[in-house]
Formats: sequence, structure tokens, C-alpha cells
Amino acid sequence: MKLSTGVVAGIVAACVLLAAARAQANVFEAEVSSESITIADTVTLRVVLEHDGKSALESYRQPATPDFDVVRAEQSTPSTVWMSINGHQSVKVTEEHAYQLRPKKKGALTIGPAFARFNGVEMKTRTFTIRVGAVPKNMISLSGNPVVAPIATPSAMRPATEVFVEAYTDKPKAYVGEQINASWRLWIATRLLGYRSVADPKNENFWTEDITPTNKSWERQVANGREYAVMPLLSRALFALKAGKQTISPLKIELTTQQSMFTGSASEVAQSIPLELDVRPLPSDGRPANFPPTNVGHFTLAATVDRTRVAAGDAVTLKVTLSGTGNIHGVKLPKLADKGEGPEGWRAYDPTVKENIERGAELHGEKVLTYLLMPQKGGRLTIPSLELTYFDPKTAKYETTRTGVLEVDVDGDPKRADPSASGNASENVLSRQIRPIHNKRTLSTHLGALLFENPRVRVILLAAPPALWLLVLVVDALRRRLARDTPRSRRRRARANARRRLRVAEYNIKAQRPPAFFAECARAIYEHLEFRLRAKVESYTLSELRGHLVTRGFSRETAEAVAQELENCDFARFAPSASGPGEMRAALRRVKNLLGFIEKENLGAEKEAA
Repeated sequence: MKLSTGVVAGIVAACVLLAAARAQANVFEAEVSSESITIADTVTLRVVLEHDGKSALESYRQPATPDFDVVRAEQSTPSTVWMSINGHQSVKVTEEHAYQLRPKKKGALTIGPAFARFNGVEMKTRTFTIRVGAVPKNMISLSGNPVVAPIATPSAMRPATEVFVEAYTDKPKAYVGEQINASWRLWIATRLLGYRSVADPKNENFWTEDITPTNKSWERQVANGREYAVMPLLSRALFALKAGKQTISPLKIELTTQQSMFTGSASEVAQSIPLELDVRPLPSDGRPANFPPTNVGHFTLAATVDRTRVAAGDAVTLKVTLSGTGNIHGVKLPKLADKGEGPEGWRAYDPTVKENIERGAELHGEKVLTYLLMPQKGGRLTIPSLELTYFDPKTAKYETTRTGVLEVDVDGDPKRADPSASGNASENVLSRQIRPIHNKRTLSTHLGALLFENPRVRVILLAAPPALWLLVLVVDALRRRLARDTPRSRRRRARANARRRLRVAEYNIKAQRPPAFFAECARAIYEHLEFRLRAKVESYTLSELRGHLVTRGFSRETAEAVAQELENCDFARFAPSASGPGEMRAALRRVKNLLGFIEKENLGAEKEAA
């Protein structure tokens, strides 16, 4: 069937008008990336506006999200497209808004519509319902890392806070000796350039174990509608030694941020709130007499011997192993015997103690006591059972663990096998080593002929006096040279080396070379420690160095300050952009004061000589 020219022209005109009308129609739509997520995920909401350039956008109102935190909100630059159809020109403007939302709770959460007004006409998008579930166990993200659930916002943090140090515990109440995990976190809403600890949390009524994770990492969290970077600062396992209301002092840190770096001091100090703990005494019901308050946890006691049959005069090795969870270091084990006498038929020597403790949410591990037992008689000897009573805070009851009774067969009589034990002094054990004496009728010697008739001996005798005198002079010179190495001379050389290092460090401040500056500061600290300890310490890690200094007699404050300053130097050496002249001069003042503290430490005469 053939169409007339007029019909074809009408169809073409209708298509042109339809295309023009579609080009001029306003589009206002929204979509979400997913309608089913977990509490650890985020959902992305996109709102698209398309309108004719002749119709003005009077207003736009973003969707209401009371059940979500807005992690990020972005608006794209409007794009403009010109179209011309059969001489009819039109302009299309496209805008896009994107919102990244994090759910505050689980359940069916609602995202409200967005609103826009064009030439007096109001339009809106549809409402979305997002189903939010729990995080499955061992869930892995696309990057290969475990998914981390959102951290609850600290109640003491205000909405406009830039930096906040959070302190919290896993339990508000505990028994004496029960483990309490205390942690401190840093919340920061600006760029962090560096930080150091000024004052660590303290309480003398607690036994403390450091359980800070070695691989600290930043996490992105949203609090009060604002995005923060969160990092763990310190974690400690606390074991109370005394009942009652106990307070852990605040953690104070000095930090340099993108805002504070332009101030005079180039740093600011932030601190946490003190932690209040309620420590309950151990129950009196069922408590044995003289019960040690450190025996709190859940333990198992076992004992083994290296062999069950020995010959007279041989020793037996007894291993007593304590394993379980709790403050294993402080557990008081039962004694094998009093005053080293040992069980009946045995002589016991003082044991060697070896501990293997794994630090974490619960301290667990083992303590091994190794005894050396000597049998005092033959036959079948018995090692009695050992028992340990402990308090289990999970059941709130006193429990007892016991070892089994061990038997060892001794072949022979140990007293006969040991000659010293028999008391028989008539035997001459050196008879084969004593040569017989032979008597001669006349006395004769060859000494005179050896001294006066041999020319080599005469030369030696003539050269001996001056050689001995020369040897005396050399020995005296060496003695005087060695005598110069006195504590005063060592102190003088150490001070000179420190002054030279610090002068070079000041030159590096003027030359604006942070890596070289902090390298000189670290070398000055290490050399001053080597002067006091008379041993190399640069190979230690910071954790090992802190413990080594305390062992050698340094105070805990000085050891902590040394480790913290060396950590700051390492951080600044590999992040030179984070240290300006103000931070370097502040670090120089701290290093000078720290060198004085190192020099004034009283290590004692014996430790100084060691």
C-alpha cells in the first residue's frame, strides 16, 4: 500500500513534535546501590535531575535519612546538551547528587524522597526501604580484609570535637585478680602529622600486662554526622590487687595536626577521661585459709618425670606444668617440699621457672617448674600429688586441680654408689699419680755448667735486666693509659659527643632537613644510653629497650620517655613533611632534657660496673 505525500509529511511532523516534547520533559529519579546490606556496609543513593534549560530549577531538598549517617555527599557539575531537530533547538541540563549512607541500626530502614521545584511545579522521588542485617561471622570484604562493624560513638564526645581520646573497659565490675581489658582510642577529624604519649594511665593497685596490637591501623567511622579516623592507642590487661573503687588516671598525648602546625607551639595536648572501676573482694564462702588473691582464673596442674626407673646415684627430672587463663605470672604454686629436703626418700633442688604467656583478650599460657630430684634410698619411691586451689570468676566458685601420684624405681643403694657418702677415707684415690722417692748417696747438680759454660745462656742473662726494665716501663705506660678511662672521663667524652650531635641537629633545623635532624637526635640518645650502660642498645626493638632499661635500673618514666622519643624520631625520619621548624625545635628541647635525665639516673655501683 502506498502512502500519499501528505500522509508521510504528517507522520514526520508528529515524530518531530514528540521528540521535542520528550526533550523538554523534566526527569527527576533516584536509585540505590542495594536494598539489602549488613550493619557494616554502606549504601549509595543517586538522585538525577534532567530538565529543559528554559525551565529553571527553583529549589532542591535532599532526602531525609534519620536512620542513616551521611558518610559522604557529592554533587556533580551540571552538564548541558544542545539539540536541534528540524530547526527546532532545545537545551537539556543534567544534574546528579550522590549520598553514601551508613546505617545506624539493624532492621527495615527508610530513605525518604528528594524534592525539586520547576517553574512552580514540585516533583519528588520514590521512597526506599533498606533491609539491614547483622554481619556474618568471618565475613570478608572485596579487598580481602575482615569487615569491621561500626564503633559506637563515645558518649562524652561533643559534635564539634576535632580530636578526642576515648577510654573504655570491657567490664565495669570485676573480682580481685580477674582480668579487665582497658583500651584507649584516638578519634580525629583532621589530618594527623604526629603524636607522642605525655602521660600513661597509672594505678598502683593493678598488675598490668600490655596487650596493645602490634599492627595499628586507621578505621573510618562516622559520629555525630561527621567522619573520623579512629586508631587504637593503647590496650592493657589489668588485674586488681586490692578491692574497692579504683581509678585509672587519664592517657595524655601530644599531637600535631594540620590546624595546630601553624600555632606557636606546633602541638596540642589531648587526654582521656579517668576510668572508674568497681573491684569486688573474693567471696568468703568456701575460701581456703591463706588463699593467695592472685590465684584467680581457670587453671590445670600436671606433673611428669623424665623416666620411671633410674640407677642409684642418678637424678630424676620432675616437670610441674600450670596451664590455663588468668594472671599466670602471679599464680602461687604449691611447694614440692620445705627447705629443700624434698619428698620422703628424695632430695630436691630449687626449680627453674619458664613462662610462656600469650597476650590477648584473655591472657593464657603456661608456667613450667623443673625440679632435679636425687634419690636417697633404693626401691620404689613415690612423688606425692600436688594440688592448687583457684577462684574461677566465671562460676564465682573455688576450684581445685591436682596432679597424679608418680612412682620411680631406684636400682641399688645410692649411699654405696656415692663414695663421698660412705665416709671411707682410707682409700688413696691419687695413688697412681704419686711417684716414688728414690734416695741417692751424693748430691750433684748441673746448674753451674748450664749457667756459665753455655754462651747462649750468658747472653740471655746479660740481656734480661734491661729487657725486664723495658717491660716494666711498657706495662706502666699501658697501666696509666688504661687508668684514664674513668667514669669522669667517660662522662666528659659522652657530653662532648652529645654537644656535637646537637650542634649538627641545630644546623639541620636551619637547613630544613628533618630526616637528618631526627637521625642526629636518635644517635645522641643511643650514644648517651651506651655511655651509661656501657653496652650497645641500638639493636633492641623499642619494646625490648624499654624493658632492658627498667631491668638495668632506669625508672619507668625515663624508660618510657626514651622509647617514645625514639619512636617520634623514626616516625619523623620517614615522614619529613610532617615536621616543621617548630616541631623540630620542640623535639630538640625534649632531647636535651632527656639526655639530662639519662645522665642523672642512679643505677647503683654494681649495675654501673656491669
